[in-house]
Amino acid sequence: MTIRCHYDVLGVERDADEKTIKKAHRKLALRYHPDKNYGDEEAAKEFRLVQQAYECLSDPAERKYYNEHRECILRGVKPGEADGDGQSEFMFDVTPYHFSGCYDGYGDGKDGFFAVYKMVFDEIIQGEKRGWISEGNIDETKMPNYHLLDLDFGNGSTEWSKVSHFYNSWGSFSSCLSFAFADKYDPREAESRWVRRRIDDENKKARKIAKRERNDDIISFVEFVKKRDPRVKDALAKAEREKADREKARKEEAARKKVEAAAAREAWLEEREAELREAELEDINAGRIRLADLSDSDDDYYGGGKKKKGQKRGKKKKKQRWSSSEEEEEEVEEEVEEQQEVPIDGNNQTEGEGDEANDVLDALNDLDIADDAEISDSSYESSEEEPQVWKCEFCKKTFKSEAQFNNHLNSKKHKETYKKWQKKNKS
Repeated sequence: MTIRCHYDVLGVERDADEKTIKKAHRKLALRYHPDKNYGDEEAAKEFRLVQQAYECLSDPAERKYYNEHRECILRGVKPGEADGDGQSEFMFDVTPYHFSGCYDGYGDGKDGFFAVYKMVFDEIIQGEKRGWISEGNIDETKMPNYHLLDLDFGNGSTEWSKVSHFYNSWGSFSSCLSFAFADKYDPREAESRWVRRRIDDENKKARKIAKRERNDDIISFVEFVKKRDPRVKDALAKAEREKADREKARKEEAARKKVEAAAAREAWLEEREAELREAELEDINAGRIRLADLSDSDDDYYGGGKKKKGQKRGKKKKKQRWSSSEEEEEEVEEEVEEQQEVPIDGNNQTEGEGDEANDVLDALNDLDIADDAEISDSSYESSEEEPQVWKCEFCKKTFKSEAQFNNHLNSKKHKETYKKWQKKNKS
């Protein structure tokens, strides 16, 4: 016995509103009413179908249930009972194509990789479309996965951008079917509202599980095909080569920059050294003294403070200068004695000779100052245009200006030091 669809009986579309359904029912009921067709069994049968269709579609709850289970009802399968493999007729079974033996090579022939899996993907999405429409949805463009209808699996020469877009779209597959076939109970058989709510809750859970399993099956199938697609393999190999080339170029660029930085640093150091040498030559030619070139032989240049490098050596040199002064003093004394013993013209000229000896002794008294002055002059004779420095040889101090030097000469400390020096030299 063939089961007819309620929408076909009333002759209305599946998205028809309540007014359209009511109008169609009234028209057909008047046509096949038994009072007008007395004794006509076919008319009576048609009238019963019209009444059944209207009773179902005029009730929103009944109509919803009918839309969700329409295919099962038309096939005579009670919802909740086993239906062959337990799947909707709109769910294409991908299990036979989940192994590599289902295709013959990677050519473009009818049994090749591209032809076989193109057919499988088309069957999957067409089943989704039929199921969406069978559940009372007329506009297929409102189908959640409608965008998959426009995607083509392609062939071996399809450009990579289209192949990548195809797998990205199918990789997030979500079925638009209601999975009403997974219902465990018929809510129409509920004895109370509480039981009906419990039945609805159980059926929702069953549908959710069935939908998740279907989505997982399709996504797993997509990954299986993608892994074996030669176009994907070529793209991955190309990406690896490009990545290796970029890494190589990056390392070469880093090495080049490192060499350039080292060369720039070396050039800067050489330029800096040349500038320093040039500045040093200019200072020497101009007679200027740099702090680094000052002699460390005198303590007064350091303010009588801490010892500097070379200070010990400077003291040694100073000691040598004083020893040489003592030798010169002895030579002068000997010369004076000879002049006192032997007259120049053979006469006794003690008065003149005494004056001459006194002059020599006076020279001896000034010998220390002369030596220090001579040493000081010799240390600076190389530069006549050096900055002026006022130095007190008695106190061993230097001054930056003449005013400071004059103030120092008038100080009590300087006078005491000078008296000590005079006393020491006179003795």
